Amino acid sequence: MRCRHRGGNGYDKGHLLRNRHVLHIAAAFLAGIAVAIVAPRLINSLGKMLLAEHREEIARITSPDGSVDAVMVNSDCGALCATITFVTVVAKGKKAPDDPGQYVFSADDTVNPRLLWKQSHLLEIAYDKAFINSFRNGCNPFGVPGNVESWKYEVEIRLAPSSAGFSYLPENKR
Repeated sequence: MRCRHRGGNGYDKGHLLRNRHVLHIAAAFLAGIAVAIVAPRLINSLGKMLLAEHREEIARITSPDGSVDAVMVNSDCGALCATITFVTVVAKGKKAPDDPGQYVFSADDTVNPRLLWKQSHLLEIAYDKAFINSFRNGCNPFGVPGNVESWKYEVEIRLAPSSAGFSYLPENKR
């Protein structure tokens, strides 16, 4: 029969070492879970502090029929980001939406952007230079899902670069 070596206090040293090992593994597991929960929130908070987005309405022009406004907004998050120019069409006097998905135009590095109503339902977005991220050539500023009548007012949007040739590519990339 084998005897286990017991310390002076009567505890099995091998059992204590195994328990300590299990405790270390459990502590490491719990620390990993805590990091997985806390780290993304911490990184997101730091990102918002360091790259805080600042939006500024730079132009608002009412359509000739007085129903809607074309709104141009610049969004800037500091030296690490390009300034983004957004355009949307909203009911007259209404605030521009916060959701970039609701804009009809989005571009980086826009030079000399301008809005011009050609007619009541025809908006022109003019610029000298722009790297266009997204563009939709039509919108329904009063559209409400489920309300067929609200979709009847439509606006067509056209792009009007001032150059007949290239409006973004530099000469060395053509």
